[in-house]
Amino acid sequence: MPVMSHTSSSSVAARQVVIASSVFFVASSAFVVWFKRRARCRATKLVELANHLVRRGPLVDCSNVNVRAKILNAAMNRVLNFWHHIETSLEKAQPLSSQVGGLSTPQSGKKKKPLLFVPPDFVLKPLHTDERGFREIAFYESLRLSSGSHNELNVVRRVEMEYGRLPEMDQLAFASQSSKKNELDEIGDRVGIFDQVAMKLALLTNDEEVKKLDSLSRKAWRELRDEIESLHRLSKFTATYYGIVGQETSTSYEISADSYIMFDDLTANFSKPCVMDLKIGTKTYEDDAHYTKREREICKFKQQAYFGFRVTGMRVYDPSLSQELSEDGFLFFDKHYGRSLLTVEDVEKAFCTFFKTYNDPESLKLFNEELALSEGRDFEITELQKRWNVQTTVVRVGIIDEIIEQVSCIQEWFRNNHRFVFRSSSLLFVYEGDLMKGSSSNDNVVVKMIDFGHIQRSKNIDEGYLTGLNNLIDFLTRIRNNYSNSTK
Repeated sequence: MPVMSHTSSSSVAARQVVIASSVFFVASSAFVVWFKRRARCRATKLVELANHLVRRGPLVDCSNVNVRAKILNAAMNRVLNFWHHIETSLEKAQPLSSQVGGLSTPQSGKKKKPLLFVPPDFVLKPLHTDERGFREIAFYESLRLSSGSHNELNVVRRVEMEYGRLPEMDQLAFASQSSKKNELDEIGDRVGIFDQVAMKLALLTNDEEVKKLDSLSRKAWRELRDEIESLHRLSKFTATYYGIVGQETSTSYEISADSYIMFDDLTANFSKPCVMDLKIGTKTYEDDAHYTKREREICKFKQQAYFGFRVTGMRVYDPSLSQELSEDGFLFFDKHYGRSLLTVEDVEKAFCTFFKTYNDPESLKLFNEELALSEGRDFEITELQKRWNVQTTVVRVGIIDEIIEQVSCIQEWFRNNHRFVFRSSSLLFVYEGDLMKGSSSNDNVVVKMIDFGHIQRSKNIDEGYLTGLNNLIDFLTRIRNNYSNSTK
């Protein structure tokens, strides 16, 4: 009897072990299936999000009310963090005297708000209240978000601008690809343990669906990371952006009528700033623009497709002008002048006018008197030029050289740009027109890209903008070579 009892007990125990093993196996299998399903679900959402972020078209989805609210909030907070007493300074704002583009003219019949100058050295640009305004803010916010040194965290901030706090699985994508431990820890701390285990388990068990989704998501995130790096390189060619002012706080997702975007004043360090605004590109409308918009833009300047740029305004300082003829000695040329430049000769003449050497009449008189008494040797002429701040070339060759150099840097960026297309964007040239300021500042030049209300993603090189830059450099080089040795 005792033997049989012992055998029976062993049999029961064995059955219990089998049952327990079966339960454990079923539970484990169900757990694995659940984890894989969770991984697939999260990976699918991650791919959808990543692909949306690098989709063709505008940088952000401005049709989404929540996205618009986030963009406006970020831009308002940015300027307040920079300048707590901005409202007091806004009371001193006045029209910017050096503005040359975007002005109202009698021919246009439109009343446009001018750029405003805010002491000590800031400019306010009126914002469009439609999608163009949101897209321009979003572009500048993207530029600022790309300026940090940690690329992975810049990607996180860029996504959060459009989507708010990242879902846990989305942050895991950054953590899994981060090469820096501190970044990994900062992001990984916020990732759910279940999602980490689920993804790792699916990949370890060679789940083909998750592996495919993982590959697709990594590709999309790499594109976004490359996009941010490209924006980082581009940012040095743009004016410093500080956010927006004048936005009504009660309107959280619409741009109010008195909203302005705030930048550095690019003419602040010049006594008599000579300014030229060039609209760059063979097309000034987007590919999906309505045909009436296309026709309207084409009719503004049909040579835009040929030259790849047009003059939208410029002003040049000529100290010989009396106050009665021109305010403060400046010659002003508006957009209608730019549209009248129909031939290569017309364009070259316009550039020569902009870069013409305008010496102070009294200084030029004294220079010529002393030159007549000298032997006219090269070193004597050079010394006299320095003494009287006079230049003897027909055009400001040094200014042209500096502009060519800076435009060439922008040209190089566009040669490597496979991310964005720029429509209706401009280049702004600024140089010192007052030769009496001395030789140290005579060749100081500012070249910046401005106006970013029509930027879209693309997979191709922006041939239209690049054509404009190539032709612009050709024009300037030809003028520089023609006048390098010519004297007045």
